[in-house]
Amino acid sequence: MVPAMDSNGVDAGLLRSRYRLTKQRAAVLNALDDGAHLTAESLLERVRAQLPGVSLGTIYRTVDILREIGLVQIFTHNGLAARYEASLSKHHHLVCNVCHDITNVHLPTLGSVVNAIATQYHYDDTDASLVVTGRCANCAREAPPTHIDSDRSERLFEETSARRE
Repeated sequence: MVPAMDSNGVDAGLLRSRYRLTKQRAAVLNALDDGAHLTAESLLERVRAQLPGVSLGTIYRTVDILREIGLVQIFTHNGLAARYEASLSKHHHLVCNVCHDITNVHLPTLGSVVNAIATQYHYDDTDASLVVTGRCANCAREAPPTHIDSDRSERLFEETSARRE
């Protein structure tokens, strides 16, 4: 089943390219339609609900084509598996350090900061992406903070140093 397409999004992207909307491409776009940030393996699970015979290789080839067209974005952070998303608008990410949940953050004011930096350092054709990390509300409720008590760390360092002397 092919998802409903609008002329400003998927149809326009495909029309400007040499690609047509195959059932595999439609299934991948449909799987990403809810705004999730999916690994290739998670994307494969969702696509197989529609097309049971699809392979992981097909998923990778399809998302590469959809990225080339500009219909899918890839997000990588801190050595974690790449995540794919179908969000076409410029946005940034909030990432939980514990459960690795990713939230899209729209921050139009970042553009003025980027422009100021570009002007100061004589850059043009600039772009920026911001990743904010921390613990999401769910993870913060489940575990105490992991920050280091600087006073305690300093005392431990002094005690360890004194023993070595």
